[in-house]
Amino acid sequence: MEQEKGKESGHVDAPGQNKVFTILVNAREKEWSEKKITYDQVIVLAFGAISTDPNVSYSVTYKKGDNEKPEGIMVSGDDVKVKDGMRFNVTQTNRS
Repeated sequence: MEQEKGKESGHVDAPGQNKVFTILVNAREKEWSEKKITYDQVIVLAFGAISTDPNVSYSVTYKKGDNEKPEGIMVSGDDVKVKDGMRFNVTQTNRS
């Protein structure tokens, strides 16, 4: 019976399909199942939501990324390819 659960869809996925990546966001392990992640999605993983306060801003950096761009800074509208073990650091700042 247990073996039948994996065969319910009637096909076998190609290697790499439906991969779940383990990434670190502010030193906490998170699972991510998409090939790319956006600036906004990283913030939500870090803080649960994006603040609507106009005085709040975020800085997002990453390391251990894809070979094309293994590290960098993300700004609003950016997305990056996700890789297992990738590390994101997200800082929330209040302007005064």
